[in-house]
Amino acid sequence: MILRDIIKKNLLLEKRIGQISAKAEIIIGFDVVKTKHTTDRMKMTSRDVVSNRTYDISNNEMVEFVKNFTKQIAEAIINDEINHNEPFIIKGKSWGLSMSVVPLHIDGTYWKLIITTVFPESEYSSLRVGRDQLVFEK
Repeated sequence: MILRDIIKKNLLLEKRIGQISAKAEIIIGFDVVKTKHTTDRMKMTSRDVVSNRTYDISNNEMVEFVKNFTKQIAEAIINDEINHNEPFIIKGKSWGLSMSVVPLHIDGTYWKLIITTVFPESEYSSLRVGRDQLVFEK
């Protein structure tokens, strides 16, 4: 009986995660006031960051990058690991990219994810992460 309940609970959880992942829609709106720091960080070949990237990141690349983490983000929402207004990090070694994301809970399973930092990730330079900050890596 206990084993059956555990299996049932896990199957329902997987189904719910699948539903959220399938319905996930990534919409990015840009309203940025650029400072010198922002402009420097947009350049993936910035003089103070050692990176394998030789080009600037595009809006489309940011969308694709976030899409790679949709299932992990959905699982974290279901498991109450993501909290309203508590930033988390997504890192993609093969992309050479990291982002800080602020989740805003709007209603039910609707969350707005605000990208606050885009950082070129490399073996020599990594986005700083808080002690207990949630990090997703691929």
